[in-house]
Amino acid sequence: MANPVIERLIGIEGCPVVTAENVDEFLALDGMVVLFFTGDPRQRPESNDVAVVLREMSSVFPGQIRVGIVDQAAEKSLKPRFGVLVVPTLVYLRQGKFVGLIPRIQDWQVYIEKTRGFLAAA
Repeated sequence: MANPVIERLIGIEGCPVVTAENVDEFLALDGMVVLFFTGDPRQRPESNDVAVVLREMSSVFPGQIRVGIVDQAAEKSLKPRFGVLVVPTLVYLRQGKFVGLIPRIQDWQVYIEKTRGFLAAA
């Protein structure tokens, strides 16, 4: 990935890198999981903004969401499976079942309201 903002999510925040080989294992985790499709941050600088939002969301929703960073090499094969049309996109799943997604960069309140709604969904 070689992007400092996204590398921080992996290294400091402990977000795993999700590949085509380990995606099902990640999706089997308890609770809400979020797949972060970053795209190439050199071409999509808004991916850095979404990475910062994810760091902040961990303090708003402590222990309620687990974020996985989709490996760029796996994005092309995983996008269709999760309905991702643009990057960056956050895909929310519970027990492997699609709950919702948030494409592109949004206002902070959109992330809070949608995440709250996704967490409340059965």
